[in-house]
Amino acid sequence: MKLKPEVQKEIMSRQEQQLKQILKLMSGKDRKDLTDFLQSGQAPGSKAFKKLKANVQKNILKMNITSVEIIIKRSRNPFTKLRYLLAKISYNGLLKTTIKEQEKSRKKK
Repeated sequence: MKLKPEVQKEIMSRQEQQLKQILKLMSGKDRKDLTDFLQSGQAPGSKAFKKLKANVQKNILKMNITSVEIIIKRSRNPFTKLRYLLAKISYNGLLKTTIKEQEKSRKKK
């Protein structure tokens, strides 16, 4: 789907803000992994995504959820809204499993 320039601009500015906040909180290796994944253009749920640490996965999913929310808010087509609502639901499901995995790894330590 081709997005309007103002929607793309809003998504980019929101993601840049989130990325700045996230990078402040991350360590060196996690920061490198995050930037490498974002530059590679891989999708959440891919093999490369599953190899990342849980906190990096969580931050990537949060960034994708905010971009999907912006698209839902700006879209007028009901089918497009439904399509992105389903994407949001699947991202939230991935986020919940990532958080559970992160909690399990903390309990092991």
